[in-house]
This record gives sequence, C-alpha cells and structure tokens, in this order.
Amino acid sequence: MKIHVILEPDITPDQLVEVGLLAESLDIAGLWVQNYAVGADAFMSLVPLARASSRIQLGVVIVSPYEMHPAKMATSLLTLNEYANGRASMVIGGGGEWLGIMGIKHKWRVSRVREALEIVREAAQGGGVDGMINYKGEDYQANYYRTPWVTATTPANVYAGVTKDNMLRMGAGSADGIMLADLGLPSVVAERVDFIHEALKASGRPREELRINDFLGWHVKEDAEETYREARRELLIRAFLMKDWLTPFLSEEEADLVQEKKGAFIKAYQDRSGNIEGVPQDIVDRIIESLTITVPAADSDKAIDRLKQMEAAGLDEISLRLHDNPADSIRLIGERVIPVFHR
Repeated sequence: MKIHVILEPDITPDQLVEVGLLAESLDIAGLWVQNYAVGADAFMSLVPLARASSRIQLGVVIVSPYEMHPAKMATSLLTLNEYANGRASMVIGGGGEWLGIMGIKHKWRVSRVREALEIVREAAQGGGVDGMINYKGEDYQANYYRTPWVTATTPANVYAGVTKDNMLRMGAGSADGIMLADLGLPSVVAERVDFIHEALKASGRPREELRINDFLGWHVKEDAEETYREARRELLIRAFLMKDWLTPFLSEEEADLVQEKKGAFIKAYQDRSGNIEGVPQDIVDRIIESLTITVPAADSDKAIDRLKQMEAAGLDEISLRLHDNPADSIRLIGERVIPVFHR
C-alpha cells in the first residue's frame, strides 16, 4: 500500500516546496493539495514543487464539475502534468466547498461526475494531442477540444472522489482511481472495496486498472493533549459528520444527536478550541476512533497496525490528511510508516 499525504489548503507555494521535497526524500508516494475556497489555486500552487521535485506524485483534491467545466479541468491538470513531467493527478467529485460559495444547488451528481471523468480522462490519455475531443453529454460538451501543447509522455491520473453505491459503481467504470472519503474502520473499507470489485466485474474491467485510495484524517503527534485536541477540532470536516458515516459505529439515537448538535462541532472547528459542548465524550471518542487515525506518537505502532488492516481490506493507497505542523507529521510518517509499507 502506497502512502500519500494531504495538506491544509492555506499552505503557500514556498512551504509546499519545502514540505514536498521533505516528503519525497522520505519516499512518501504522493502529495495532495485541497481545492478549498480559503486557499490559493491548488493547481498553480503545486507548480513550484512540480518543477523542484522528481519522483513524488502531485495532485489536487477535490474538484467538482459544478464549479469548473471538465474541459477547463483537463487543461489545468495537463498543465500541471507538464511541469511535473507526468506526475500529476486530480480527484473529481460532486461536492466541495466551492458549491456553497457559488450558491450552486446540484442535482444528478452521478451523471455530471461521470461525464467530467470521461472528458478529463480522455484528455489525460492524449485524446486531444494529435486529434480532437468531441464529447456530447447530457450535461457537458467538449467541442473540437485540442491539446497540441502537451509533451508529457506519462498520462495524468484521474480519480473519482466517491464513496456511496451509485457513485462508486460509476467511478469504477470511468476513472483511473477511486478515492474514498473518511473511512477509518477496516471493516467499512473492506465492504466498500468488495462493492468496487463487483462493479468492476459488472463493467468487464480488470481490477489492476483501478487504484483504490482512502482519504483519512491523521492525528499522530508527540504531545498527547495536542493530538486529541486537533482530532476533536477537525471532526466537522470528516464527511461533515453525515449520518451515513456514523451509523456503522453509533446507534440511530446517537447519530441523530450528532446531527442535532452539529453546531457544537462547527464551533469547535471555527474557534480552533476542539471543545465540543453537549455531546457525550464517549460519542466523540468513537467518532475519532472510527473516522480518523488518532494516537500519540508514543503509540504509533497502533497507527501502523490500523494501516496494515487497511491494506488487508484492499486499499492500494491511503492519503493521510495532515493538519498542524505538517513537516513534523511527514518526518514521523517517513521514519515509522514508510519502512513498513514501501518495500
């Protein structure tokens, strides 16, 4: 299983070069920047690192076709792939922060994401270099789209950011990879991987053609108090604590309570305190345990055991979402995790 890292959206291009080269030196396989409205353009921010690095995969997660036309997505991805000499990736999904910023109400997410994947993937595989892409979908068109400026010989990778049944079924047939979201229990990952395998069989596609990844919060720090405070603070962004993500480990009543108290999680995220008022500590602890990997660094063997279980559940890759002091987390991952998995 390959280990990737995902960084906060507010990291600057200069900081990206510093931590990205550190990650590359420690044999971390991939580095992703999130496409958040509070950050600089993720594709452009990665360009300095793309030019300075030589091996690490570089990607943007997650871009929605509701915010950017698929042909423009393709141009952004292929431009980054040029600078990275064939090491660029992106994740396409139906949601994301930009939809709220833009006031976009979305419907028919499966068809829109599928069409976006098909257009971008055709471009990534060179469809517009010597010829033209003419795509006519129900939602999107790409007419006479050409990319004669592309010189990179290694195609960029196009992932589907999907987790639920209909989207997974679509992504298994349309993408180079699947990136699941916020699944921290190996049993839940295994169930999703089995579903993907069935979808691949139904589409007649070989398993080796699809990478399976999971986006997962990583809170492993030297200071135990800081570790759990950070984990509590960031719980809101774990699939926005949607009920479907909670019911595998909370009762219906407990999951409903979390929905009622969502404001407490929002406050803990916004004021950066990690103090979640009105929710029993046992429930908070189970959410942390089930949607993240959270342990003090002294107990990092427990984190490695969880990662081994994720690998056994069928993941090809895992993307660890880092927060405060990412360089410290990258060093810890490089020293303790990479030797176990990148053999």
